[in-house]
Amino acid sequence: MSDSSERTRTEAVAPGDPAVDAAENRSRLARTWYRSRFGVGVIAADVLLTVGLAAGALLVTDGPFPGFAGLGSGVVPPFVPLFSLLGALGFVFTALVERFDASVGTLVRYNLRLPAALPLGVGVYLLSDILLGGTTGDAPLVAGVVFLSGLYVNLAYKRLGALARRLLPASADRSAGSGDGES
Repeated sequence: MSDSSERTRTEAVAPGDPAVDAAENRSRLARTWYRSRFGVGVIAADVLLTVGLAAGALLVTDGPFPGFAGLGSGVVPPFVPLFSLLGALGFVFTALVERFDASVGTLVRYNLRLPAALPLGVGVYLLSDILLGGTTGDAPLVAGVVFLSGLYVNLAYKRLGALARRLLPASADRSAGSGDGES
């Protein structure tokens, strides 16, 4: 038995072994974010994005963005993606305050809320435009709700999904498919 345990300890591992590469990737993602260059880079990008968006929120953006003068004003004003991203970044930093020793994988998972906040913020804005009768352009309440939808992305998507299931009728395929096996 000592020979087999000795062989296991001294066997050389091939450098291109997929199992070893996968284990190294898991260990990189399992590191605490502030002990990883990638984790610190993600936080630095988040901080820069937050500062840029906050500076953009301070500017008056009644017209189109600078450099895009040829584009007309769209359906959604520029504050909508701005505040939805600021809300999602608020979640990232709040979650890191609660779990400062989070892993790099957890940090990446938190940052995946950033792209999810954009369509949610636009949807909340368009829905509020319908509910408030087209007066949402000047309403600070709408900007606050868009920010909160970015802050609580997961909760907002769950609630909107539940609302859609209640409002939309069940498809005929599901009701027909469930009755076939019951005779």
